[in-house]
Amino acid sequence: MPRITRTLIPRVKKSLRERGLVTSLCRSFLLPVHLFREYRAAKSLRPDLQASEFDRENGVDTDGRLGGWTYLSDLDIPSSNWIEGNDYAAIEPVRFRHVLAGFGIAFENYTFVDFGSGKGRALLLASEFPFKRILGLEFSPELHGIAEENIRRYSSATQKCQYIQLLNVDFAGYALPPEASVLFFFHPCRTRVLSEVVAGIGRSLLSHPRPLYIAYVAPTPEQERLFASAGFLEKIFESPEFRFCLYRGLV
Repeated sequence: MPRITRTLIPRVKKSLRERGLVTSLCRSFLLPVHLFREYRAAKSLRPDLQASEFDRENGVDTDGRLGGWTYLSDLDIPSSNWIEGNDYAAIEPVRFRHVLAGFGIAFENYTFVDFGSGKGRALLLASEFPFKRILGLEFSPELHGIAEENIRRYSSATQKCQYIQLLNVDFAGYALPPEASVLFFFHPCRTRVLSEVVAGIGRSLLSHPRPLYIAYVAPTPEQERLFASAGFLEKIFESPEFRFCLYRGLV
């Protein structure tokens, strides 16, 4: 469950750095209340003893620890950006398939890149499609290690791509491969880091014009505005039912 001391101190420091002393003091009255509620909610949960249908069928471990979630504050993550990250949860297979169905592209011409790949479920689901290759970016060494084991264990008669590469990196500073790609985000971080990533995507597209698509699952209104104002992306599809948006790069 979330560790109060580990979440409180970095958030206070971040607030002082970004908002200054006065605003931080005003917010500090509410922050402990919010953290205590988060902690109490997590404490009421129990470790998931029943694996999901996907994990049972495939002999893997992609579920979250408590109520479907794994809290980043419970992990030892070397990147200072961990405080900007969102807790890990595995995407539902039916939701993922609806995301990819919205593109209408020849997947064999594209590299699939998962930003915040966690335990690797999206990577395994993507391997059921004929991508040229699949790449997972994850900054937690623990989740990265579990994903590596899941990739080794996964065996599917319908798997169409077996070239899966995992990188234990902070994706905020990652340089995209200069090839046609589908970029996948399952709400992995807050807007500050996402804005850095979007800016990097823009620079990559400018220096290496190519077909590029983005899928963002569960965006906040602020994040949708970020994509809309990027200047090099156009929204091509939105699903209110499964809460995702698809974008295409303008070259």
